[in-house]
Amino acid sequence: MSAIFGKFHYDQRPVSSSELLAMQQEMAYWGPDGDGSWSEDHVGLGHLRRDNTPESLGDTLPRICPASGDVITASVRLDNRDELMEALAMPHPGRANVPDSYIILDAYHKWGEACVDRLLGDWVFAIWNARERKLFLARDHHGNTGLYYHSDSRSFAFASSLKGLLTLAETPRRPNPLAIAQVLTVWPAQGAPTCYEGILRLPPAHAMTVKPSGVEVKRYWYVEDTPELHLGTDDDYIDAFLEIYDEAVRARLRSSAPVGITLSGGLDSGSVAALAARELRKRGQNLVALSSVPIASTKALFKRGIGDETPFIEATAQFIGNIDLNYIDARGVSPVAAIDRALRMYEQPVHGVGNMYWLNTLMAEAKTRGLGALLIGQGGNGTISWAGGPKTPLLEYLLKGQWGTFRTKMKAWQEATEHSLWQGIKRQIIRPLVAPIRQRQLRSQARRDAWREYSALNPALARELDLSRRMEEAGHDPTFKQKRDPVQARLGLVRPGRASVGHLWYEIGAAYDLDVRDPTFDPRVMSFCWSLPQGQYVHEFQDRWLIRRATAGLLPEKVRWNRRLGVQAADLAQRVLDHASDMEAALAEVEGSGLAREYLDVPKMRGVFDSVQKRIDPESSSQCGTVLLRGLMAGLFLLRFD
Repeated sequence: MSAIFGKFHYDQRPVSSSELLAMQQEMAYWGPDGDGSWSEDHVGLGHLRRDNTPESLGDTLPRICPASGDVITASVRLDNRDELMEALAMPHPGRANVPDSYIILDAYHKWGEACVDRLLGDWVFAIWNARERKLFLARDHHGNTGLYYHSDSRSFAFASSLKGLLTLAETPRRPNPLAIAQVLTVWPAQGAPTCYEGILRLPPAHAMTVKPSGVEVKRYWYVEDTPELHLGTDDDYIDAFLEIYDEAVRARLRSSAPVGITLSGGLDSGSVAALAARELRKRGQNLVALSSVPIASTKALFKRGIGDETPFIEATAQFIGNIDLNYIDARGVSPVAAIDRALRMYEQPVHGVGNMYWLNTLMAEAKTRGLGALLIGQGGNGTISWAGGPKTPLLEYLLKGQWGTFRTKMKAWQEATEHSLWQGIKRQIIRPLVAPIRQRQLRSQARRDAWREYSALNPALARELDLSRRMEEAGHDPTFKQKRDPVQARLGLVRPGRASVGHLWYEIGAAYDLDVRDPTFDPRVMSFCWSLPQGQYVHEFQDRWLIRRATAGLLPEKVRWNRRLGVQAADLAQRVLDHASDMEAALAEVEGSGLAREYLDVPKMRGVFDSVQKRIDPESSSQCGTVLLRGLMAGLFLLRFD
């Protein structure tokens, strides 16, 4: 998508064209199809255009409204254009060519700041209200967009990329110890913080107003407030779900260039692919699918997960039919080179560093193939394929003396899960019996800094930050094993701003001239899925019951009823070993940095690297991503401050 940027001076100083130009030049790759800026007195707005829909072709931004004097800049794809234009009484002739930015500005004039409640799609915009002399900025409900900003006593600045802010003299360039610690300990940053002190991000479903008196940020949408839906039959729920889900997928096929998909062997991307391919089949088109595959066998590393999803990917592609399947093995790509590339894109460390080698390769392949948009299913775990809440263990029937019911249920469990009787006894009887003891142990481990097992964070810095206490106060479980209320667990997956995943997709998409789109995070899909009763997600012993039923006839049985989850970057340890010289050089750089040593347990990182060179096993393989590479990305980031 496109990018936006701008400045507002509280002290009424004029915004210089040189400042806007510097921001524009630093972010130039965001705008292959055009750029522009506007300034008047103490406010200035800018735009870098990448045409992502037919209606965006030639859309010149920032745009001044002749009647009001208001000015808009936007990065936008609206999915309910017809509905909005009807409500705004736009003339029918020429509607098809109206840019989405026109619609947003008209919506703002009609409904004011409440317009955000009516806009569906992926969008982020800034509007200068000339009459009220204020700047209004807003971001979509949960799309792949983003906005960074910095505010001090004299000025406010914003940009789609950190690059735009870091070029300004007043922007602080100091690392944020807590945010970096959160990255290193896989603790989501809860919305606004970045790895720079004084630079924040605007979370999804939030808007902000900037006046001479300061900045006000507010959340405008709460998916958890959606009331429970009650329909007549189970089939009614499936029909209603598919109608909404299909529309969300179809809306994301509106593009000025071909649309592709990142396809795994699971239900989320598989269902997106099935619905998208069905729509493209009507147009006589195929869906280009890109799938990451390992370069080495990973069977010995994962007992439960699937390291190589090729059999399931093949089954999905063959069943759907009009899929142009392409495998990406990223052979020869160094994980260190991928980290360097990621730091140039994001300008800060990120959680998913272990995926960067295949993700960058996949995105580059999509660009080479001339794709303009890429579909994903990132949000599925909390929406369309939510596993449901905890299931009642069969132990309860034994305790009540209901032996006949126990035998019947145990047999049904074995058939549903394809497990043996002994596995059933372990999981349904022994495990529930010891669960209270286990939970007490886990709570004790949490107080003993359980994050140290999988993090490169320096324990001394953790003590200085009082990290364990902060985790406890925030309700974060560093063991990731304690029982949680299912509603809160689900909110942890879908609450806008809990993680920065949409922002990350937005930025990597810009680096490869791609628009990344996720129908599983469509607000209509999110609200509908939240409204469903628990029984629509869990039936007997089958979890993900909604999507398993909904994909009947869309996906092969092998994929629909598979209970094992795929493992991303399953062969990461082998790739680290293949590029040992790069790893050694990067480690040496980090070891030589005093600041990096303050933040990182560098000897621990060295120990993981040495362990992998001796033997690749489940523990060393896991720590390659969690300790070694995540630590390296943080360390290489810190070098710029040393």
